[in-house]
Amino acid sequence: MDFRKLEAFCKVFELKSFSKAGLELQLSQPTISAHVANLEEELGVPLFDRLGRTVMATQAGEVLYRGAKQVFQQVGRINSEIGLLRDMVVGDLLLGGSTIPANYILPPLLKQFLAMYPSLRVHMTIGDTDSIIRQVGQGRLELGIVGSQPEQQGISATPLHHDELVMVAAPSLLEGRDKPKTLRDLRSWPWIFRQRGSGTRRYLETMLKAAAITIGDLKVSLWVESTEAAIQCALAGLGVSVVSRLAAQPHLDRGELVCLDVLAQKLERSFYLIQRQGRELLPAASLFIEHVRNATKA
Repeated sequence: MDFRKLEAFCKVFELKSFSKAGLELQLSQPTISAHVANLEEELGVPLFDRLGRTVMATQAGEVLYRGAKQVFQQVGRINSEIGLLRDMVVGDLLLGGSTIPANYILPPLLKQFLAMYPSLRVHMTIGDTDSIIRQVGQGRLELGIVGSQPEQQGISATPLHHDELVMVAAPSLLEGRDKPKTLRDLRSWPWIFRQRGSGTRRYLETMLKAAAITIGDLKVSLWVESTEAAIQCALAGLGVSVVSRLAAQPHLDRGELVCLDVLAQKLERSFYLIQRQGRELLPAASLFIEHVRNATKA
C-alpha cells in the first residue's frame, strides 16, 4: 500500500474535501481523486460516499483512517529515533568478539568508550572467529573483533592488537617424560584442541602442516569450545594446548603452566576489527571504530 495514497486519503478524510486536500498537499484534485480511487480498487470497498460537494467516510474509510494514522505515527517515531541516533550518540551498538578479544581486549576498550558516551547500550556477542565473521557478513552485527583475517568477500578488516600463541602444559604433565625438543616429540602426548572455527585452531593447523604433521598424527584427548576451557584443562594436567599468551600469561607467571619451547619460530598473529563493506554505520559504530584505532595507536 502506497504511503502517498494513504496520505491523500487521510487529508480528504480530515478536510472532507478533495479540493482542499489537494491544496494542502500541493497536488491537483484529479491526482487526489486518483489516489483515493486506487485505494478503493486495491481494497475492494468504497472509502467515501460522495454526496454532491459533501464527502463522508464509509465504515471501511473509518477503519482505514484509524489504521493509517497509527502507521504514520509509528513512522514518525522511527524517523525521530533515527534522527536522534544520527545527531546524538545514543541507542544500541551491536558488537561481536571472538573468545580472546571478548575477554581480554574489548572490556577495557568498552570501559573508556562508555565513559565518553554513557547513553549508549552495547550488545556484545561472543563466539568463535568464523561465527562472528558470519554474523557481521549477514548484518546481524555492526562490528566485530576476531583472531584471524576473514577470507569471506564483502568483509573489510583492519589489523589491531598483536598476540603470540604459546604451547603450554601443567608442570605435572612433564613429570616422568623426556623434555620435548620438536613438535614430533609431542605426537604421543595428550593434546587439548579448540573446535573448528577458532582462529587459534586455524593457526595451529598451519603450524602443524609446516612440520608435516596432521591432527590425525596426534593423540587428541579433548576438544573444547573456548580458550578458557583449554587453559583450565591444561591446568588440570589433561594435555598440551596452544593458547593465546594474553590469556595464559597470569598462569605462566605463577608457575601453574609452563611453555614448551618446541616451535621453530614465534607463532604471532593479529586481531582484526571487521565490518561489512558498504554498510552505512550509525554514529555509535563509527565512533567506536575511531576509538579502537586511537587506542591501538596509543
